[in-house]
Amino acid sequence: MKARSLLIKSLLILGLFSQVQAQKIGHANIELILAYMPETQAMQDQITTFETKLGEKLKIKEDYARTKLAEYQEAAQAGADEASLKPMEEELTKLQQEIQQGRQAASQQAMGKRQELMTPITNKVGEAIKKVSTAKGFQYILNTTDGSGMSIVLHGPDENDMTKAIMEELGIKIPEAASNE
Repeated sequence: MKARSLLIKSLLILGLFSQVQAQKIGHANIELILAYMPETQAMQDQITTFETKLGEKLKIKEDYARTKLAEYQEAAQAGADEASLKPMEEELTKLQQEIQQGRQAASQQAMGKRQELMTPITNKVGEAIKKVSTAKGFQYILNTTDGSGMSIVLHGPDENDMTKAIMEELGIKIPEAASNE
C-alpha cells in the first residue's frame, strides 16, 4: 500500500514537473520599452505642463503669504500690541494650512493625471506583449526589471528576451544603445 501511494505521488509530481517544463517563459524590459515610446515622452511633457500650472496657482498664494508675513514682522518690530498682531498671526496660520493643503491636492492631481495618461500607454504595451507572446509561443512574459530599475529576471536565455520583438510590434525604432541592453 505504501509503495503504491509513493508511486502515485511520484507520478503526480513528475506530471506536474513535466507540465512546468513545457511552459515557455519569456522576459522583456518594459521600462526600456516605455522609455523609447513616443507616447511616454508626450505624456511626460503634458505632466510637466500640468504640474507647472498647478505650481503657478500655489506660487500666487505663497507670494501673498510672504507679503502678509513681511507685514506682520514689520508691525511686530514697530511695537504693535498683541491684540493687533493676533489677527495677523491667525491669517498667517490659515494661509500656511491652505498652502499645505494646496500642495497635497496638487500632488494628488498630478498623480491622477499621470495615471490617466499612462493607462492607454500601458494598455498598448500589454496588447503588443500578447501579440508577440502568442506569435512566439510563450505562455508567460516576465518583466525584466521592477519600477526602480532593479533586475527581477537575473538570468534568462537571450532567445527568450522579447524586448526587441515587442518594440518592433509597437513600431519603435530600436536605438543602437538599447539593442545591447
